[in-house]
Amino acid sequence: MAYSMLDNQKWAIVAVESKDGVVKKLCEDCGEVFCWSPDGQTVFYVSGQPGRIYLLNVTSGEKRELIRHSKYSVIRPSVSSDGRWISFHAQMSPLRRQIFIVPLRDGKAPQESEWIPVTDGSGLDREAFWSPDGNSLYFLSERDGSRCIWVQRLEPKTKRPLGRAFPVYHSHSSHRSLMNLTNSGAAGPAVSRGKLVFAQREITGNIWMIEPQK
Repeated sequence: MAYSMLDNQKWAIVAVESKDGVVKKLCEDCGEVFCWSPDGQTVFYVSGQPGRIYLLNVTSGEKRELIRHSKYSVIRPSVSSDGRWISFHAQMSPLRRQIFIVPLRDGKAPQESEWIPVTDGSGLDREAFWSPDGNSLYFLSERDGSRCIWVQRLEPKTKRPLGRAFPVYHSHSSHRSLMNLTNSGAAGPAVSRGKLVFAQREITGNIWMIEPQK
């Protein structure tokens, strides 16, 4: 497991060994970490304004910029299970996000002109995460007026969208809703074979009556 922590006014990246719980600082001044490569040798993190995606080799300590947009911040990287593709979204405005996929070739990503658009950037589509087989991309979307979980099928070889995205979980209730999470990333969606795991906040309340004191 890896996480980011503020240390001496800098965002350090720290890893915890799953076997023995040993804590190791991987980087003194990096950014917000999001995911590991499947081989466990690289972590992907976001830093800078506008945000850019970097990779950090945990063995050598090498840091390298991987993805940047010519105009917007790029955040929330997610790597496919085979390590050959990475998804992320660009923050185009407070009400617009666009999800992209790019191939990873020897730890390098192509230029912006080669990015594969998964959504059209007209609404709030974000927090993309891969299916186990790498042939679908799940994401949070507010295209129907609520924050729900949608999925886009992908062509297996090129990862270009196949058909239109469709919802897999609607969250339209004010009592139990993904919209109740201030940070959409807190939903933490994850998918395994036949299962979808995510967080949503439940809001309850009561009405009380008292007799006024005379």
